[in-house]
Amino acid sequence: MVQRRRQAAKRPRPGFDLAKISPSVMKLAVVFALVMVFLGGGLGLRAMLNNPENWRISQVDVQGELKFIKDADLRSIIEKYTQTNLYLLDVDALDAAIKTQPWVRAVTLRKAWPSQLVVEVEEQRPVAFWGKERLMNQYGELFAAELPSMQGVFPTLYSPEDRGREMGERFIQVRDWLKGLPLEISELTEDERGSWRMKIKKGPEVLIGTEDQERRVERFRVGFLQELVGKLANVRRVDLRYTNGFAVEWKQSPVGSVDVTGGSRRS
Repeated sequence: MVQRRRQAAKRPRPGFDLAKISPSVMKLAVVFALVMVFLGGGLGLRAMLNNPENWRISQVDVQGELKFIKDADLRSIIEKYTQTNLYLLDVDALDAAIKTQPWVRAVTLRKAWPSQLVVEVEEQRPVAFWGKERLMNQYGELFAAELPSMQGVFPTLYSPEDRGREMGERFIQVRDWLKGLPLEISELTEDERGSWRMKIKKGPEVLIGTEDQERRVERFRVGFLQELVGKLANVRRVDLRYTNGFAVEWKQSPVGSVDVTGGSRRS
């Protein structure tokens, strides 16, 4: 009896055998371990990035063809927001701050890790004055800025409804109607009623009106060639708002000259 009990006590206990673990369980365990490693690493990295002193922005690269914006003014704005790292950078606030500059049309901010910020600036490209206080770019967009050096070079456009693109297209259209004449349009505006008015550079203002604009400008073209060549310097105003012909207001009435008129006046 004693020997049997001793033999039973010597039986080996079952051990842990890795070979008996199914492949699916092994894959799940490996994935779980990797997730824990990455999670721990991610939390550690986030803790580092939450400190603005770690990986501070060390280089700001300003890109774009800048003619009217001073680089120093632009960098002074950017510097206020880049005393941190790329993770903590308030991109929306920096974007809004740069766009407060009147000559900035668009901004693109790009992070180049670990510590470089690329600022791409699209500058406004003015092509005309809009009234007395604003400018218009090549897309017909209006913006508030000053450019006294281009007074007398850029034309002046205006519409009370701020239809910049439409007025730009209209200016090109009227200029084409006058093509071939020694005339340059310095102003093209419309009033609240939609009545067109243009100003000839170093010459008179021309009242075109609200209707039949192309036909009226063509009438002016013919009358200019027949009656007004060499006389524009003495003309104050030309009124095309007539059914046939137009009226001329002289600065000093020339001897032997007559107004080119015909029909009743319309709007």
